Amino acid sequence: MKTIKIAYKTALFAAFIVVLLPTGCSHKEQDSQSRKKTPVVAVEIVNKGELVRTLDLTGEVVPVEEIQISSTVEGPIGFCPWREGDRVEIGAKLVEIDRELYRTEVKAAEAALEVTKAKLADMKAGTRPEEISKAEQNVRELDESAQFAQSDMDRIAKLVESGSLPGEELEKAKVNHIGAQSKLAAAKRQLEMLEVGFTKTAIAVQEASVKESAARLELAKARLAECVINAPFAGTITRVYIRKGDMAAMKMPLMEMADFSSLVIRCAIPETHASQVRVGMAAQAQLDAMPGKPKPAEISRVYPSLDPQTRTRTIELTIREKVDLAPGMFGRVSVILESVPDAITVPVQAVIVTPAGGKVAFVAVEGKAVQRKIQTGIEEGDRVQILSGLKPGEKVIVSGQENLKDGVEIRLPAPPAEGQSKSKPDEKSPEGKPSKAGEDGK
Repeated sequence: MKTIKIAYKTALFAAFIVVLLPTGCSHKEQDSQSRKKTPVVAVEIVNKGELVRTLDLTGEVVPVEEIQISSTVEGPIGFCPWREGDRVEIGAKLVEIDRELYRTEVKAAEAALEVTKAKLADMKAGTRPEEISKAEQNVRELDESAQFAQSDMDRIAKLVESGSLPGEELEKAKVNHIGAQSKLAAAKRQLEMLEVGFTKTAIAVQEASVKESAARLELAKARLAECVINAPFAGTITRVYIRKGDMAAMKMPLMEMADFSSLVIRCAIPETHASQVRVGMAAQAQLDAMPGKPKPAEISRVYPSLDPQTRTRTIELTIREKVDLAPGMFGRVSVILESVPDAITVPVQAVIVTPAGGKVAFVAVEGKAVQRKIQTGIEEGDRVQILSGLKPGEKVIVSGQENLKDGVEIRLPAPPAEGQSKSKPDEKSPEGKPSKAGEDGK
């Protein structure tokens, strides 16, 4: 009987154990499944710092003061000693074209001017006494000739009347008398003019003649001056097309020069940003000729209109530091459009746009995802400014938040074991399954 009781108790204990074993295993499986369903997220601390929005452009170093010198006359080149790289000062003679014809025209015009000036001086000085005396003597001589012609005509008239001479002789005498009277009248008028002097009108006419001669001289000098080309500003010869002895033609390029102190970086702004730039904006310039050495710069000029072909707006930037630049250098420019020194920022991937067009972000609070409505500001690179909704120091969810709901439980990935690389919680293998690193982080 005692043996039966022991066996009975043993059977009951075994049955109890059998009942308990499946129950314990079921709880463990449920805990494991529940843990698998809890989303794994990555967080980042909301921080505060400077956020700068820039516009990246490419540009070329060009001189503002740059010209091409061309010929305005034809002829052989008589002077051109310059080569590329030579420095010239303002007003220096660059090119001279030999035109002997123009020099001769200047000499002739100078002589003509001297003649007209001398005549004007004589007219203003008045009649000399010896000229008046000569005119008076001429009047006396012509008066005597007229009286003789009168007497001769009277004598011949009497002879014709008596029949001693034919009537033709009287006609000849009358013609001689009239001629003598005309010469006498002209001499008297000349004497009167000399005694009175030149009129204001005559002097004015001679003065105009002097001005005309002076203008002709200036025209001749201007033609000659076109043969000599001087430097319009101090600069450097960048290209020479001719040598001494070459024949120059009208509008033919002779040389090019530029002022290297006026070098700027010229860029083209896309139309979408054309209205955001203005003179004085700060920028950073990185020249390919000086890698790894960005230089501070600023916008010195904004062109007033857009290029109708490229739909871009041209700007010029000046480097603030003294840099050895050369025309043609290529540069990369970052124009600072906006800068916030104490901006609250989060990674761009932390911001979710709702179907209604709003913006939200999730923060991790005591193992749960809490949804926040946010307003964003400027964006630069992978960071975005938060105007409202988040505070510095909060843990914003940056990965795994795509399907989260407000208040749902979350868990952070476990730190990777030594010797293992850290992987993102949503990292997957090529087959679409969680990666081994993700599984290890559970």
